[in-house]
Amino acid sequence: MRIVKVLGFLCWLRFTLMILPAAHAADLSAASPAAALTSTPMQTQTVSICVDAEPPPWAYWKRDAEGKKTRALVGTSVELVQAAFAMLGKTVEFEGDMPWKRCLMTVESGRIDFSMGGYYDADRARRFDYSIHYNTLTPQVFFRATDALQIDNVADLKKYHGCGVTGASYAHYGLRADDLDLGNGYDSLIRKLNAKRCDYFVEELEVVSAYKMTGIDYLSDPAIRHAPVPGAKAPSKYLMTARNGRASKLLPQFNEALAALIKSGEAAAIWKKHAGNLPYLP
Repeated sequence: MRIVKVLGFLCWLRFTLMILPAAHAADLSAASPAAALTSTPMQTQTVSICVDAEPPPWAYWKRDAEGKKTRALVGTSVELVQAAFAMLGKTVEFEGDMPWKRCLMTVESGRIDFSMGGYYDADRARRFDYSIHYNTLTPQVFFRATDALQIDNVADLKKYHGCGVTGASYAHYGLRADDLDLGNGYDSLIRKLNAKRCDYFVEELEVVSAYKMTGIDYLSDPAIRHAPVPGAKAPSKYLMTARNGRASKLLPQFNEALAALIKSGEAAAIWKKHAGNLPYLP
């Protein structure tokens, strides 16, 4: 009889030692879901995004009553991306103070999760993973009114001396960075063009038109003309992250949320809020 009791006690003890640790772990997990979230960007509740701020309407510094820039970053891309991540239960921290080239380098190194507003090209695709696109733009060539160009296809651009912006992608025009005289910002492009230091610059119509919202109406300048570039591919804006990096695991969920916002018309409504009557194409 005593042997039976001892055996029974040993069985009970073994059962207790097996069950209690598992139950304790389950209790801890249920009491604190955040405890399971560790160090990867996709597991945190905040994602970091850098963007080359200005011009409106995509990402720009909100102006105060006197028209001065504040530290609040707003715009169509800002609101749309925030809304998509909110559907995933995540908030977004934006960095708008670094040049575009540095933004891309910081994302590629993994110090920031995503860059916002980049174009697709083959070189970048070897280094970055892309979301679905959320805004497609209109390629144009800008030149002096006194010096018309004969541009019948993208290959003709290489017959002339062109200017561009450092860090920008011009693959959709059939151009590489070393095909262009690069500088910082659109004021630099206009100055070089007017000074006859270059024959043209290429840029999307919506980008140049949008500067009117900042008080600079480049399109009304009688000294500058613009025209379509036959054969140029209409570029789109994307969210980009380091290829096969930790943040790239968020892209499938983000894409679903973004597609839903576009389909519902919410993306177009956000665009109209910041861009007015400029046409919107996802």
